[in-house]
Amino acid sequence: MRIPRAASAIRVPIWQRSQQRMRERYGFDMDAPDALDRAQALVSEAPADAERALLLAAVLSSRGRAQEAETEVRRALELAPRLPRAHTTLATLLMQRGDQDEALRSARNAAALDREDPTVLYNLGLAEWFAGERSTARAAFERATEALQATGGDGAPAVRPPWWRRIGRGG
Repeated sequence: MRIPRAASAIRVPIWQRSQQRMRERYGFDMDAPDALDRAQALVSEAPADAERALLLAAVLSSRGRAQEAETEVRRALELAPRLPRAHTTLATLLMQRGDQDEALRSARNAAALDREDPTVLYNLGLAEWFAGERSTARAAFERATEALQATGGDGAPAVRPPWWRRIGRGG
């Protein structure tokens, strides 16, 4: 899947933000060699925690285990049907396997629940783009960029690193 330039410009900052939030919350990120074991241990400690199921799904997905990841995301959605990150993660997995209609529904559900999360907006842009809704996708990428620029990991105004200059050049 080739992503549009506007999405490409913010893909790495979105990923870095997600990794930082994971490190802050759980003490490790998806690149850790033991991330899968740690995520599984966290889920076993609190199997009814939708956030932990979603964490396990993200780690499984990063390890190429998309079907297992989707099972965990759907479990997270059963536990917390209004969890925007679960809807957006499901949208990503569905896009990767080519189910554009369901991916678009999931991405739109996520955006309806949270219009401020840069990751939700980014994934909405991707789903709209691959559904052929180019202008809607561009608007979502623009909003994702604004949301990413507006806040740091804790919601406070962010100090803008040098890569923000590149984002402002186009997309």
